[in-house]
Amino acid sequence: MTTAEPSAPTQPRKRKFIWITILVLVLFLVGWLGLKTWRIAQTTQSLLARQAEAEALAANGLAGLDPDKTEALVMGVRSDVLTLQKEVAPFMPLMPYLGWVPKYGSTLVIAPQLLDMAVAGLDTAAYSIRGLKPALVIMQPGGDSEESALTVLAQTLANAEPDLRAANDSFARVMAARAAIGDTSRLPGRVQDLFAMADEWLPLAEDGLQFALIAPAMMGMEGPRRYLVIAQNEDELRPTGGFISGAGIVALADGRIQDFNFTSAYEVDDYLNKPYDIPPEPLEKFMGLELLLFLDANFWPNFPTSAEKLMDLYAYGLDLPPLDGAVAIDQRFLQLLIDATGPVTITDSSPENNIVLNNTNLTDALREAWGSKEGQNATEWVKSRKDFLGPFAAAIKTKLETDFGSIDLQKLAANMNTAVQTKHLQIYTRHPQEQAVLEALGWDGRLAPSPNSDFLAIIDTNVGYSKANIYVEKTADYTVTLDAAGAHANLTLHYTHTRPDNGQPCIHFNINVYNDLPDYLTLADACYWNYLRIYVPEGSQLITSTIHTIPGESHIFGQTWQGPAQVLSETAGLTTFANYLLLPMGQTLDSRYEYLLPAVVSTDEDGRKTYHLDVIQQAGNHPFPFNAAITLPEGVQVLSATPAPTAVNGRTLQFKLNIDTNNQITVQYQ
Repeated sequence: MTTAEPSAPTQPRKRKFIWITILVLVLFLVGWLGLKTWRIAQTTQSLLARQAEAEALAANGLAGLDPDKTEALVMGVRSDVLTLQKEVAPFMPLMPYLGWVPKYGSTLVIAPQLLDMAVAGLDTAAYSIRGLKPALVIMQPGGDSEESALTVLAQTLANAEPDLRAANDSFARVMAARAAIGDTSRLPGRVQDLFAMADEWLPLAEDGLQFALIAPAMMGMEGPRRYLVIAQNEDELRPTGGFISGAGIVALADGRIQDFNFTSAYEVDDYLNKPYDIPPEPLEKFMGLELLLFLDANFWPNFPTSAEKLMDLYAYGLDLPPLDGAVAIDQRFLQLLIDATGPVTITDSSPENNIVLNNTNLTDALREAWGSKEGQNATEWVKSRKDFLGPFAAAIKTKLETDFGSIDLQKLAANMNTAVQTKHLQIYTRHPQEQAVLEALGWDGRLAPSPNSDFLAIIDTNVGYSKANIYVEKTADYTVTLDAAGAHANLTLHYTHTRPDNGQPCIHFNINVYNDLPDYLTLADACYWNYLRIYVPEGSQLITSTIHTIPGESHIFGQTWQGPAQVLSETAGLTTFANYLLLPMGQTLDSRYEYLLPAVVSTDEDGRKTYHLDVIQQAGNHPFPFNAAITLPEGVQVLSATPAPTAVNGRTLQFKLNIDTNNQITVQYQ
């Protein structure tokens, strides 16, 4: 019996089955893609509809946000974005390979990171709105509360701690996704604009979320707090921002301002009845001071150091218990504050003498208040200068507690961020957990060098009993040459006194000026006496410096001053070059320093080298041009430079900065 042969149609049937299977799979894929496309389109349409809703809600700022509608909108957008994330997930691995797509390729490449930013950002918003919703309620028209707005805000922040911690965690994912995207200069113009807006507000949001965790405790929710508020006048520049014209205590409990009063800096010390320390040598040598009193105790540019000394002297002089912290402010801070709060009225016993202050007339009002009045003697004038700050503080307190809803909160947040970044506001607390956050945020005015990095802080101290800093300008030129042997630096400071020479000799302390009780600006028509300190990395070796000469007939002691810069160990992790110079009116002066730097270049595990320079802005100082030239070793290749150099000449990278806040230059090479 023979075996039957396979029937002929078997192979065609197999091929037919394969093609039918492929067709079914293709149809399934097309259907799946169609369903995905429809779902993505529906979700996108929903998001576009919500965009219009969001714009309408935000039209009147934070004070105009309806809390319930805002929460519903955030949750709705979050739901749509999570749906979108789920629907597009299968396509995400392909995105990095789509850079070739015309017009949209650069955006498609970063689509995964963009989606991560969106999801994490909406998580942050959801946690934040849930926790802070009670505070939004009191900002609404008719949202009055028996408690002050500040008290409700403090209570809300305290109750919202779990949500705020979750918001901080999710916002860290936002920042990580933004860092992964990196440079956005090749993206379409509209996308670049969105990133420019995000890059402006992301650091502010990050700082705000971190500060929100410690704000309740600092506002007295865990027990009463008493802070020293130091009013500094940058027209007479001192290391932490300016001459201390007044000071006061703000007492907080349960989020409420219990007390806020100012005292003239001259009324703090009780040196006739109590012993005081001798001052630091420069204050004794260059100002003739015999005691270290409160009004001169901001001698150390590291604000926590000066704050500790100021708090101790304030409590010592007025027989007060220890204070919880210190806040330093200046004229520019008051401008930024009043720009956000809106005009405030300084009341007088005679209504016709009331003053309405705004951000344009505030400086003139301050200077007029600090000038003399007809019939005053010098003692009365010195003591009366607090008379402006006290009523001003009372007016701001009233505005915050009774008219909080009228304040532009977005502008207030932006302006306060500007104030801390430019050091017109510095905050220090003796409570370690809170201080750790302030230090991490960079709000405490600390001089904090990074390891294996370059560092430069130029600190001017007006020791001439004048307001000459109104008319003094400065430019800095800094060159660094890096080679196998180390680093060689040259710093040149150019000072210019813009006030015309009046033909009068420079007199260090002209008591007749004060006895004559001139108007305020007369005190600025003076030569500039500057105790200069330059803070550089610890271990730097000074090679040469300018020798400045001050004739004896000009100096307070009648002795000629002449000498090179001193090398001091004054601040942990830093070396100080200290000098003394006189700048007459209408003249210019250069002060030069050549020195060797210690190890300021770090090397990673792949052999890449990084030079990093921190340029520190002195609190209260005018913004000044800073020109840097970094010369790299021979035979290396630049991998990156931040910010972008303004010019490259062979191995030398040139940078032009305007120093109005701390700045950084970073160059990586191999």
